[in-house]
Amino acid sequence: MSNDIERLLAAAADDADQPLHTDVEDILVRARRSVRRNRIATVCTAALTTAAIVGGIAAWSSTRTESVGPAGTDKGQTVTIDVKTGRIVDNETGQTIAPPPPVSPLSDAEVLGRCVQYDREQVQFLQEHKANVWDKAGPIDARWKVVVKSGDQSLLFAAFLSPDRSIVSTCTMDAPKKPFTNGRISTTEVMRSSPNNVPQAVESALWVPVPGAARVLVETNSDPSPRQALVGADGFYTLGYDGTHNTRLDLKRIRAYDADGKKIWELVYKPATPTQNTQPTVPSNVTVKTAEPITPRVVLTKDPQTGKVLAPAPPVSPLTDGQIRDRCRLWEDEIATNPAYGGQGKQQQDQREKDAGLITSSWFVALKTGTGDKFTAVLVSPDRRVAVWCHMTKPTTNGGESDYTRRAVNADGKFPDSFEFAMVPDGVAQIVVDLPKTGPTRALISGGYYIWGLTGGNSDIQQARVRGYDAQGKLVYDQRKQVDAS
Repeated sequence: MSNDIERLLAAAADDADQPLHTDVEDILVRARRSVRRNRIATVCTAALTTAAIVGGIAAWSSTRTESVGPAGTDKGQTVTIDVKTGRIVDNETGQTIAPPPPVSPLSDAEVLGRCVQYDREQVQFLQEHKANVWDKAGPIDARWKVVVKSGDQSLLFAAFLSPDRSIVSTCTMDAPKKPFTNGRISTTEVMRSSPNNVPQAVESALWVPVPGAARVLVETNSDPSPRQALVGADGFYTLGYDGTHNTRLDLKRIRAYDADGKKIWELVYKPATPTQNTQPTVPSNVTVKTAEPITPRVVLTKDPQTGKVLAPAPPVSPLTDGQIRDRCRLWEDEIATNPAYGGQGKQQQDQREKDAGLITSSWFVALKTGTGDKFTAVLVSPDRRVAVWCHMTKPTTNGGESDYTRRAVNADGKFPDSFEFAMVPDGVAQIVVDLPKTGPTRALISGGYYIWGLTGGNSDIQQARVRGYDAQGKLVYDQRKQVDAS
């Protein structure tokens, strides 16, 4: 598996969801499972089915025209509306369908205010990494139309349509300032790996591309009962967002009906062809090469450039290495056994990541930071070819936040760069990371790796300057990188 940015950009360029099983390969293929991971993954994904399903979208109005399906029409082509209850009956299956999810009580201005920062972040991220080059619409602002919005005072899903109608920006939040996912989805581009040959917004179970849709039924391969979506402005629809994280739906069929209950559009999903792994081969004898540890003769307490006091390095976690390993293994077990994590599309995976197996007592805990039960750690496989980054805020996976990434070493003996941790450059004894909120901060260095905070479970991915100093306090490294700036 390549680094986070490469994976996300690959997803942005071309990806499609396919069912997963819960074996070792499927556990390890999943890059990350948390609030932050899902938000950023959706940032870079052109139109993963899960982008629209994880964060549902609500109808513009809960009012529905009450009528009866037209007489003399094939039952499979209609639904019947109960004029007393407003519920519909799927004439094809004979089932009474549950009502659609609720509409958000928030005003359009409130919705924009909550989402604008996170959309701006993802647009910047995509531009910096030259992803989604078809997205020319820019960040959301007051000119964008809120076509659908769902939730309550805390939970929110909203979709914004660009003035030129080329891009739909989706925003899912658990509460104000607590984003879950974001997406930038095209209404015209088609995913190359998809056999359905429909625009991304259609593929993503987000938009009916024909006029007149009043009701939409969504079917999945895992649930025999159709679910009714809310239909909003311009044909956008959703199954809603109830705060459940990491829910994946294996879409089977979507049907749209007009106000009289007559079917006007249908999409039957075709199985996608698995994407071939095109990653360059790394010789099997390549293992990680960490920089030689250097003891500083001059310990930096002030910023050499400004003279201001440096923020202290994050603390070493009080948890034992055994506790770190056990808890990260719990995370892997959770992915394997919890059906909420099923259904995501397979991504390109380096065989070495699978070969390393699940975390055991033989794995080396190279770095760990945190306080109490909260921790972020980097573990290295016994063969020194795979690293796991793991973040948890509770002793178990129940409640709290969990985050996880696995990556294999590159041909140069270095692990791919990421925004959660990094490898110490050669010749560097101390590192200062210029974090946007806390300012210049000393990094914690351990085992050839460094970290600048309790990375994981958040949405604050930003550019930061990283400076490395030698044993005498001389600047020998100066680069900018993406960091999890919690």
